[in-house]
Amino acid sequence: MIKFTLLLWVCSFLGEKACLSPIQYPTLYNTWYECSRAALKESSALFSRMGYKYVNDNRIGIKYHCQITETS
Repeated sequence: MIKFTLLLWVCSFLGEKACLSPIQYPTLYNTWYECSRAALKESSALFSRMGYKYVNDNRIGIKYHCQITETS
């Protein structure tokens, strides 16, 4: 059975792009849609924790990937 694992990268777009190591979430999603919606929700939560000033000053962006995970 195919499931999806969410990976998020927090990146700075100041000068040369630099990203932290990916955050892998433990939840397995049944569909790409569910995983992508979770990416939006988790990205928003990360922005909130980092705060307006930090995100603006460091030009933070978040990229995501829903990785296919085979399960039995």
